[in-house]
Amino acid sequence: MRLFTKQFAVVLLALSASISCFAVHQVGGQLEMRAVGDVPGHYRILVTNYMESGPRADNQRGGRLGIFRKRDNFLMTQISLQEIGQRQSIIYANEYCANQRNLKFIVATFEADVQLDPATYADLQGYYVSYQTRNRNAGIDNINSPSQTGFTFYLEFPALQQNGQVFVNSSPHFGPINGEYICVGEPFIYPFGATDPDGDELRYSLVTPLDQRGTNQNSVSAGPYPDVRWLSSYGATNAIPGSPPFRIDPQTGQLSVTATQLGLFVFAVKVEEYRNGIKIGEVRRDFQFLVIECPPATTPDPAVQISNRPANLRNATICRGDSALLQATFNSNWNYQWRQDGINIPNATGASLAVRESGRYTVVVSLKTACSKTGNSQDVIINVLDNNAKLAVAGHLCATTGSVKLAVPGGSEVNYQWYRDNQPLAGQTTDSLHITQAGRYWTTLTHKTAGCVFRTDSMSIERSPAVQAVIRSASGSTRICPQDSLQLEGSGGIRYLWLKDNQMIQGATEARHFAKTAGSYVLTASDADGCEGVSTPFLLTQVPPITVVFDSIPAVCGPDNPVYTLVSSPQGGEFSGVGVVGNAFNPKQAGVGNHQLTYTAKAAPECANVTVSRTAVVAPIPTIQLDDITTYKGNTFELAPALTGDPDVFSWTPTTYLSDASVPNPSVVSIAGDITYTISIKNASGCEASDSIRITVLERVWIPDAFSPNGDGQNDVWTLAGIEAFPDAVVTIFNRWGEVIYLSDKGYSKPFDGTMNGTALPTGVYPFTLRTVPEQPVVRGRLMLIR
Repeated sequence: MRLFTKQFAVVLLALSASISCFAVHQVGGQLEMRAVGDVPGHYRILVTNYMESGPRADNQRGGRLGIFRKRDNFLMTQISLQEIGQRQSIIYANEYCANQRNLKFIVATFEADVQLDPATYADLQGYYVSYQTRNRNAGIDNINSPSQTGFTFYLEFPALQQNGQVFVNSSPHFGPINGEYICVGEPFIYPFGATDPDGDELRYSLVTPLDQRGTNQNSVSAGPYPDVRWLSSYGATNAIPGSPPFRIDPQTGQLSVTATQLGLFVFAVKVEEYRNGIKIGEVRRDFQFLVIECPPATTPDPAVQISNRPANLRNATICRGDSALLQATFNSNWNYQWRQDGINIPNATGASLAVRESGRYTVVVSLKTACSKTGNSQDVIINVLDNNAKLAVAGHLCATTGSVKLAVPGGSEVNYQWYRDNQPLAGQTTDSLHITQAGRYWTTLTHKTAGCVFRTDSMSIERSPAVQAVIRSASGSTRICPQDSLQLEGSGGIRYLWLKDNQMIQGATEARHFAKTAGSYVLTASDADGCEGVSTPFLLTQVPPITVVFDSIPAVCGPDNPVYTLVSSPQGGEFSGVGVVGNAFNPKQAGVGNHQLTYTAKAAPECANVTVSRTAVVAPIPTIQLDDITTYKGNTFELAPALTGDPDVFSWTPTTYLSDASVPNPSVVSIAGDITYTISIKNASGCEASDSIRITVLERVWIPDAFSPNGDGQNDVWTLAGIEAFPDAVVTIFNRWGEVIYLSDKGYSKPFDGTMNGTALPTGVYPFTLRTVPEQPVVRGRLMLIR
């Protein structure tokens, strides 16, 4: 079996081998992630899987893949895959070699349609997709235990939301492959590059293929994923021994090697995706090549020419529906395989090929009875002319102006003839036409060499209605009030330009304009096609400004005052405020207070009010409330009259005993005798009031706080010095329980002697009260009785 595997190599292919497990023999493949483009986060994830054809491959029905967060390998979601399309067989350049060794390989594509929330997939370290399956081909010569080694298909993609914005990206796209083999000792190149749907930069490198994590078929497991185990002397950059060595062009992805050793070799390519110099994703792709010993036969050299054309003609143009016959050198000992744009064409295995589609065609030739070197023809380019030429239109016909350019692509190999309303236009034979008249236009294209005649679609060109630019005043007025503007409203278009007195108003490009000065205003309106209309002039005048005067209003004392006539200018305005009736102010109606009165006038009826104000003061009449006072001789106390009317001037007479006669609350200091004071007050409005207070001065009673009724002739009674000045005085003495033990007659004619009903009272403290005169407060205290 080992000898058999060292005879032939195919891209993505591996020989069938007898192994004990029943897993599908995997050949290669890759993941792709395509943005659908309808709503943010809508993607299709595809698994392209190359497998050995047979019952085991027939049972392969997709499985599941996982999406993980790179930062912590967190599983975001699991997705089931469904097979799409028909499975295709790999087409070999040398079918003889493939059939001889029963090499039958297929490609199956599985897909998942997913809706990912960009807000959920916003981690800036990105995410990865993995799809795992088993097993590899047992005949692989550069890794350890290949039949027990699995595949991990791997793809990285960026955060779907970055800086608050949705980030859209599709992974690199890989085209179909051809069956190929490598002849030992012969230079070999293979176009292995991808294309990027977003135009991102792709960088290629050789890496070690990834093994499966776990042992279950199509398991969903987080990374990191193990590398396959290379046998000694093999690695990522020398997976195929060679001189020059096995390499990949980092910019184009083209593989090259001159192999020095026979065998079946697996390798992997990493494609990194860069946008604006920043890596945003990557994808890995696994493949296999078989290196064989090619017989030292002469390499077939097929020559291809286009039938009925000169032999050196390498390109041709045909009409749609026609065909070109490509004829290669015939040799009954050769196998033929035709290619279109580098891809093998199914069942195109003859010496000739009828071509009906545009493309780059080549033929690969090999010997029928040997796995030898192949020969490749030169390229032949076939261009098929289509009859779906469309007119391109630029410009527009306005009501009286404008022009339109009609154009159609065709190149220098085409003759043109333009028509209007079914009539040919003399001299109009280029690829474009400039028109200023309405009508229905088209052109015919006649290919100079192929003779194909095509007619374009027809285009009806009409003049648009005239743009009616109109100016109106939003208020209906044509006068501008002082210190104000007048709103003008334009209509008739979607773009506008305002002019005043034939001068453009800078920045005035909206449908609405606020005019601040008098003049002649004109509006130019444009419709969606750029057609213009100009309004008739709209004249605005200026209303002269006015100066409003409101004379001051004298203050009055109290509401009982006559009605006051208000004076203002200019006439015709309106007074308002509390107490205002017409042009007069009524203090009684207004009442006491400071009243804000206004006078409002207008420069014109449509203009804003001009208002001035004055304060009408109806001042309160001050009042004084004073109560007569009885006090003791020598007392110092404060006079505290109750005042109203907001007085601010005070005068007391006489000034005897007073601390300050010009304040509302003076102090009476050490009064010695009866006196009557008069206070006069005045407020800010000049309103006055006065009142008097009578002060009666009484003699003072001296009250001792202790006496000793012990019969020694000293302090035997409680003597109150000065009590004789108060003939109506009443003294009451209590024990500690609040019981009355002594109550004098009026005047305290019999002093307290320390007894009660003839019984001596014990030593102690006794509370007392003394009422000198009824209008004075009761004097309260405690006396000490000492035995």
